[in-house]
Amino acid sequence: MVMSNLRREALKWYKTLQRTKDHVFAGDYRTIQAARQRIREEFSKNKDLREEKDIQEKLKIARDVDVELRSSVVQAVKGDDNVYHAKITSDTKKMENVMFDPNAELPPPRTKKCGDGKK
Repeated sequence: MVMSNLRREALKWYKTLQRTKDHVFAGDYRTIQAARQRIREEFSKNKDLREEKDIQEKLKIARDVDVELRSSVVQAVKGDDNVYHAKITSDTKKMENVMFDPNAELPPPRTKKCGDGKK
């Protein structure tokens, strides 16, 4: 009984993630195809899990991925005017903008370039 419920929930989250990627990446065929393949691979890779704890852990990851996709991914689309326009949805996390203080004390620029091999 428990395994059938977990199987049903796994299928529910598989379908949910497929719908979420269609919504989040609407109009971007290549990204939709890549996301579809990745979702399929991840669920297929874990199809033989039998321990309830392991399955619950993977389902939590699926829920977390759904939340991140809906709230953190913003599509930028290049318009005719050569300017990018962001597709912000009602699910997108919006944070407070902090204005730059032109009188702020900034650290002096570093004189060495990082990774140039010199010490």
